[in-house]
Amino acid sequence: MALSMFLRTPVCTSSVFRQQVMRLATQPALLKRPIASATPLRLLAAQQPKTTPILNAVRSFRTSIVRLSQEKGHDHSKLWIVEKAVAAIMIPLMPIALLMPNKLFDSVLAILISAHTFWGLEAIAVDYVRASIFGPFIPKVALGLVYLLSIATLGGLFYIISHDIGLSNSIRQIWAIKSDSQKS
Repeated sequence: MALSMFLRTPVCTSSVFRQQVMRLATQPALLKRPIASATPLRLLAAQQPKTTPILNAVRSFRTSIVRLSQEKGHDHSKLWIVEKAVAAIMIPLMPIALLMPNKLFDSVLAILISAHTFWGLEAIAVDYVRASIFGPFIPKVALGLVYLLSIATLGGLFYIISHDIGLSNSIRQIWAIKSDSQKS
């Protein structure tokens, strides 16, 4: 996937890059394939040498999602807009949920908090736990832990909402705790 994303960048789609690839693909040294030494000589005499230029392989390689399938490609700018909308909605929702505690506001707040936290942790895992540094296994584990943590967070918040006093009332109780110095 990273190669696919790299090949979609403006650097790889420029005419200069394409010219360099074409020049490399048509070099005579790359057109001939080495023949294995284990092949019997009578088969070598009967075979006609196949010289398939790399150019044909480069021309058939497509990185565009639209060209590979009929469905539309992913647009990550829309996800960015959704992330910002969630953050903007949480600003007025938090005081409203604290002023009028009920299960609806608590549930919406729990979903938005979990989604916002998931996107942030996922960005950290993708940006800092790279396969080029840690190998192919560790980034998958890190992303799996992000999913596990997000699911556990959402499940815990829904448990508080449905089986306890609710998310807003829990926050109110935490704020109502006074230290020993304030009690006297």
